[in-house]
Amino acid sequence: MHTDLSSPRALRRHRLPKRYGKPLAAALILIIAAVVAWCLTVTPPPIITAKKGAYTDVRLYHDVAAQVAKGRNFYDATAQLHREHHYPLKPFVTVRQPTEVVFAATFGWKAVQYFCMATLFIGTFLFVMGTENKLHLVERIALLGALGAGGSQVTNPSVLALQEYPAGQCICIALALWIGWRRHWWLPMIPVLIGLFIRELVLPFALLALAFAAFERNWREVSGWVAVLAAWGAFMAWHAAHVHAVLLPNDIASKGWHGFQGFSGFLKAIIFTSTIQPLRLGFALLVAALPLLGWASLRGRDGLFCNLLVWGYALMIGLFSRADTFYWGAIMLPWYFVGYVLLPRAVLRIWAAWEARGPDFSPEAQAETVA
Repeated sequence: MHTDLSSPRALRRHRLPKRYGKPLAAALILIIAAVVAWCLTVTPPPIITAKKGAYTDVRLYHDVAAQVAKGRNFYDATAQLHREHHYPLKPFVTVRQPTEVVFAATFGWKAVQYFCMATLFIGTFLFVMGTENKLHLVERIALLGALGAGGSQVTNPSVLALQEYPAGQCICIALALWIGWRRHWWLPMIPVLIGLFIRELVLPFALLALAFAAFERNWREVSGWVAVLAAWGAFMAWHAAHVHAVLLPNDIASKGWHGFQGFSGFLKAIIFTSTIQPLRLGFALLVAALPLLGWASLRGRDGLFCNLLVWGYALMIGLFSRADTFYWGAIMLPWYFVGYVLLPRAVLRIWAAWEARGPDFSPEAQAETVA
């Protein structure tokens, strides 16, 4: 038995009462039309980027790595460079976790690029293999293009100093494992723990997986996720202690994380961290929003998890990111682009609803025996 992500055969088998089908489809079409019109006409506030020749976050991380490579302590080097270039040091999370920078200082930034390339390959392979009997062969082949496009920044070694990129690759692997290898529930914990040590923005995945395990009363899995969070919490406590040790009373404090940019803030974060960036803004907003429709076509346990994950990150970015922290969008790459592959299924579902053929959401209908 397999929990199907979204089966066209199931669409043909299960029917909605006719009195519900057309109104539901009409409502969905109106919502989609409204989003399309909004994307093509809205003029959202611009993102904030460094002026040409100005000091950037990428340059900061490269400079810290260069100092560490010469034998200097990570926290001493970071504090000095933060002060010299007017970066905040308070609270402690304004100082990035040392994992990626120390790795780059030890093995070189080329090794960081190779790591990102390897994780992109692994994540793509696992998505293709893990969706066997869940997605059509054509869709699984299309995953190669979608994930390749979503992870194409691995060819640009300079931006990989932004920890969101390798952390997003870790989420991609974890999500593929969560979908495809449920009996081996401990497997996603490995890339999630690695991702947490790179960037704390991986935390929503761990919390969501913990919530699912607790709801299903899988106490072994609950204990595993608690152990992951405990290990990361200990690491962050160690990190906080080292940051506080180098603080001075007059060090700059962060502006905070309450940008409240809304839906456009989330879409801009996707646009300006991916291959969508060269498109005209209105069209780019629409293209960035389309995967949401694809993800919404999923059903069952996998569908609920994936949609909560996607919308959870969208909400986090829309509420808390600032105009100058648009790079948070990279935490959703390349896995967010899987939504493009699922767009035809979303169209089929709307058509099925219009024809009063819809999926039955009973537990029995969510499982399908695959020969």
